[in-house]
Amino acid sequence: MLKLSKHADPSLSVLNIAGLTIEILQQNIIMTHNDLLASLIHRTSESVKEVYYYALSFLYLVGKLEYIPEIDALRIH
Repeated sequence: MLKLSKHADPSLSVLNIAGLTIEILQQNIIMTHNDLLASLIHRTSESVKEVYYYALSFLYLVGKLEYIPEIDALRIH
């Protein structure tokens, strides 16, 4: 179960960052890791780096994210 403590920022939860990632990738179709992370930092804060890879892993596990190794990029599946 995903629970937040009283000190956690809900805008930096894995589910929220996953949602923002989907929103950004719907607008840009294909993005590199660095570009996606920079876009998330711009929309939230530097603290997003702590949950970025957890959010990507979550999206990959539920089948919403596709990794393109030839160009080291991500896109919505």
